[in-house]
Amino acid sequence: MRRSTFAAGLAATLTACGRLGADRPRPYVALDAQADQLRQAFNAEQGKVRVLMLVSPT
Repeated sequence: MRRSTFAAGLAATLTACGRLGADRPRPYVALDAQADQLRQAFNAEQGKVRVLMLVSPT
């Protein structure tokens, strides 16, 4: 009984958290195959510290 209650509460919390950010703009931009937007933004900030991170879900 306790596990099913915990699982139901966890599922409800995760669902609520997912809905909280639904109306906010995403903090990232989808890039095209040439990554032109990234290149332009990176080059526009010459003289400043810049960090480029490549992340993967695996």
